[in-house]
Amino acid sequence: RTPTLYRLATQGIQFRDYYQPAWGASTTTGEFSNVVGLVPTTAGMCMKEAVQQNLFLTMGHQLQAQNYYSAAYHNHNKDFYDRDKTHTKLGYDRFLALYGGLEGVKAVFPESDLEMINATVPQYIDQQPFSIYYMTVSGHCMYSQKENAMARKNYDVVAGMDHCEAVKCYYASQQELEYAMQSLVQQLEDAGIADDTVIVIATDHYPYGLERSSAWRNTSDYLAELYGVEKYDKFIRDHNSLILWSGCLEGKNIVVDEPVYSLDILPTLSNLFGLDYDSRLLVGRDVFSGESPLVLWPDYSWKTDKGQYDAQNGTFTPAEGKTVD
Repeated sequence: RTPTLYRLATQGIQFRDYYQPAWGASTTTGEFSNVVGLVPTTAGMCMKEAVQQNLFLTMGHQLQAQNYYSAAYHNHNKDFYDRDKTHTKLGYDRFLALYGGLEGVKAVFPESDLEMINATVPQYIDQQPFSIYYMTVSGHCMYSQKENAMARKNYDVVAGMDHCEAVKCYYASQQELEYAMQSLVQQLEDAGIADDTVIVIATDHYPYGLERSSAWRNTSDYLAELYGVEKYDKFIRDHNSLILWSGCLEGKNIVVDEPVYSLDILPTLSNLFGLDYDSRLLVGRDVFSGESPLVLWPDYSWKTDKGQYDAQNGTFTPAEGKTVD
């Protein structure tokens, strides 16, 4: 169902043990950890507080300093999480969103990632080199045909799946990102610049809209069904994919087996782009540096290549094949 996303995930640098911890406050804290490379400690407020300071180390600022054409886009409301006040402070010359300069996107919920891509790529495809940031929204909960415009739009793709209605609608809503990336990659290839373009896709949080919760009106834990397990802990819940792809990487078979998480994105990209940065100012690590991996959670749980510690019950579990005293 998602050949483009599968291609990007398997033909770039493959991260086989990637995590986006649940930092609290859902999207904005996940976005903060991805972009700023620091631990979000004030749920819901971290981005607004951070932009009062010099965020020179973000990819946006680093490439802006090298005269890259830059823009940030979001296909939901411009002022959601005050992004109209924060995102130009992350190193982008302009921020366009729904009701904030972004044309060509229908005002339904959730809005279409494909429409956002098709409306914006012509604005920068000839402005090379460019540094572009997208915050997508098509996969947002709720997960029903009644409440999710993308689930309705793409439901025929999932209608025959052996899943409950909520999980099928989840898959249908995510399908819109596949169509968006299919369009983007095709436009890059048509322009002859796919080998000179880097695409990074990172999640903001696990699909909490499928949890058993009165807030989401779920009487069953559909998240367990999505994951194919009877029960899960934070290590299963927050395990995810990180895409780091360029056309020039295809066929290189670069694999990272060690634990990696969202705070490692910025130092890794800074290294790969040859940027001048002080690694002591970032919490994560460049995954190619040889430094020991560390993934941490806000409840003080953690995981390394030696094993994982669950602070909730005070237990350490060695990794397979590892002996730890």
